[in-house]
Order: sequence, then structure tokens, then C-alpha cells
Amino acid sequence: MRQLVLLLTVFALPLAACGEAARTGPETVQTVEAEPDTGVTHDGDWAGTLNAGGAQLRLILEVRGETAVLISVDQGGARLPVEVTQSDADGFAGTIASVGASLELDRIDDTTLAGMFSQGGADLPLTLSHTGADSAPAEAEAATGTDPVFGQDADIQIMSGGVSLAGSLRRPEGAGPFPAILLLNGSGAQDRNATVAGQPLFGVLADTLAARGIASLRLDDRGVGGSDAVAPASPHDLANDAAAAMAALRDQEGIAGRCVGVLGHSEGGMIAFLAAGAADPAFLLSLAGMHMTMAQTLYDQSEALILASGAGQAAADQNRALQDAMFAVMRDETIEDYPAALTEALTAQGFPQDTARQQGAVWGQDYSIASLDLDPAAAISAYDGPVHAIFGERDLQALAGPQSQALLAARGDLPTEVTVVPGVNHLFQEAETGLPQEYANAPHVMSPGALSAIAYAAEALINETCETE
Repeated sequence: MRQLVLLLTVFALPLAACGEAARTGPETVQTVEAEPDTGVTHDGDWAGTLNAGGAQLRLILEVRGETAVLISVDQGGARLPVEVTQSDADGFAGTIASVGASLELDRIDDTTLAGMFSQGGADLPLTLSHTGADSAPAEAEAATGTDPVFGQDADIQIMSGGVSLAGSLRRPEGAGPFPAILLLNGSGAQDRNATVAGQPLFGVLADTLAARGIASLRLDDRGVGGSDAVAPASPHDLANDAAAAMAALRDQEGIAGRCVGVLGHSEGGMIAFLAAGAADPAFLLSLAGMHMTMAQTLYDQSEALILASGAGQAAADQNRALQDAMFAVMRDETIEDYPAALTEALTAQGFPQDTARQQGAVWGQDYSIASLDLDPAAAISAYDGPVHAIFGERDLQALAGPQSQALLAARGDLPTEVTVVPGVNHLFQEAETGLPQEYANAPHVMSPGALSAIAYAAEALINETCETE
């Protein structure tokens, strides 16, 4: 089968769409009662691995009485509410409306459920093993974040239009007022800690900032944790969310309202610029930021990942041709049914029908179509405050060279600084190759050197912009 590398999030399929289109639902779970007279319970955690077209996704089905949540460990610990339709001696079944998926699992014995995970027309075999109650693997526990080491977290709820967003405000020790930074997640469904591969990036970063007297606000993405499951139609919806969060952050007790900046990771770096006109941040920090179109970012990213994996230039060129075919469909404004058109295009390229349908469902979503050719250059040049962009030398997702060049070209003479941290990947972890396979087993959530560089940049920006506060 031909390879297709179309990634913006690392773990793209089938549970989370590239570019944040497939957001997960809130943890308020709708269920139906299990059969009352069987004496059979599925309570506990059921773990297994889904083979999703070449990607191995670790899943945990968390069942507590009449509620259930499917956790995708390798997709930032995304929690997908399951509406239970069957829970009895024959097996377990349910629908996952937030991603258009379903589970149909037969009860093989007391420790095994086996059947199908279905999404976008694809039926994927899935076997889950019972691991007991409240015994999810450490990777999933890490995805919920860590207890504060410096300062204290306070729960916060923000309204962006009609969408409610949940998050945590970390205040340092002391009375304040404190300078503050809004932290914007990268692409894909992430919790407030920007958890990827079990690594709570923003949880650690909030600690680092608080230790230096800097407050921070981090948010659950739409459809994750306590935030509403309202899918964004375009990156501008997420920019509106960021502007609303900035306004709320300025109004919080103990926050120096005139000294509030924004930090975005990966696609969040682009969202930060799109939001800057309405949010008016005192400064902007971009970590491994996306400063080019999604199409060009995906071209560069896919080739880098293929070559780093040892597949060779011929495989990279073949993948580029497949991307061209898909992008041509996505750019055709006359198409009424993008998922069907993309499925047809991939089938013509030799993909199996089920795989083509699955990919078409992901890439045919409104967010993906709106994101493909969105050029952030105008927003980057419109923001006249100070910017510091930090990249990882071994980042294979947002390549330091082309992304920094695009940023500097758009900024012109505006105050801009670029730092490349040696030896780290897209998550700012020490890395050998930069391939996503290294993320989960990195020696640190974020490398101490990278955290120091980020903290130093934040302090310098605060000193530069907040002297009169």
C-alpha cells in the first residue's frame, strides 16, 4: 500500500484530525443503563492498541458504572466520551459522537473485549484487556497533568462567544500583581497541559514560569476536559478564543493587566498572531511556531519525517505527489462533498477503499479546508510588539530553518528575535533523531536547557515591555 504522510498533529488518525478539526467531547458523558439483571459489569480500565493505517494508537476504555470514556494515550491523552448502547454479558458497545466513531466489542471472557472500532467508513479490529478499576497506565495518568510545584492553580471558566472554555490559572507565590502569559496549545485535541504522548508540556512550563514570578493561563481545547465540544470551523475561531482568554486573564485578581503576553506552541504560534489584533498582547512568544501555510508546513514536515525514518527521497517524492492530489481537491471551491471527493481521489491513487474513506473524512472537514492555504504573514506583520521565536534544532514538524525565515520575512524591521535550541525536538525534549517515536520516552517532559531558554526569553520580554507597570 502506498504511504501517505499528511501530518500536522503527530498522532493524526483516526481519532484526531490534523489542524484541530476533530475535537473531542466534554467529559460530561451521556449513557444508557446497562442491563440490570445480568450481574455483569465492565467497570475498570480496558487497554489495547489500535492499528490505524500504520499508526499504533494506545487506547484505554475507562468504564465507571454507567459512564465511559475512551482515552487516546498517544493523542495527548484525549478523552472521548462514549454514549453506551450496550453493556451486558454479551459485550460492550457505544458511540463516540465527537469524532463520528463507534465501538462494538464482544465479551470474550472476564478479561478480554474484542471487536471493531469504526470511523469514517473504516472498521478497525480492536482487542482490549481488563487492567482493573482506576488502574490506567502511567502514560494516561501523566496526560492529566502534574501537581503544581511552584504557585497554585485555580480553575477558571471563560466564555468565547457562546463557547465555554475551561482552564487553570497558575499564580506564583506572593501578592502580585504578576506579569502573565496565555499559553496556546498546538494542533489536535489537547488538554490544558498541552499533553502529547503522555508529556504535559504546559504543566511543566507553568511551573517554570511561576518559579520566576510569572503567572500563566492554560486552557482545555474545545471538546477536551471541561471545555464545550463545539468544533472550530477555521483557525479564526481559535483566535477569537485566544482573544477572549486574554481579556479574562487581564481581569484576574493579582494579574498586572498591562503586562500580559501570549505564548503559542506549534499551530498555537500561528493562532497567537491571528489573535493579536483583538487580544493586543504586550509581547508574543512562539515555540516551534507555524509561520507558513499549512500546505507548505505539511510538505516540509512530511519530507523530513520520511527521510529521517530512512525511507529515502523516492518515498518522499511519491508522498508529495499524493499530497498534491489531495490538496487540489481541498482547493476546489466547487466541490460540495469534500470527504467523498477526497475518498475518490485517494482510491484513484491506489488506496484501499476503507483507508481512503477514513482519510477523506479527516481532511474533508471544514477546519482542514479553511486552514490549508491560510497565510499568517499579514497577521505576523500587523503585530508591532516584540516577538521572540524559539525553535528546536531537531524539530521535524516545524522545521527551524524555513519557519524562522518566513517569520523574519513577514516581520521586516519589527522587533523580532529567533533562538534555536540545540539537540531538541518539536516538544523541546532532548532527541536523537527528532522522530515522534521518541516523544513518549524522552528523559524530560521538556529539556532543562529549553525551559531555561523559554524562561529567559519571557523575562526579557517582560522587562522590555512592562517597565512602567
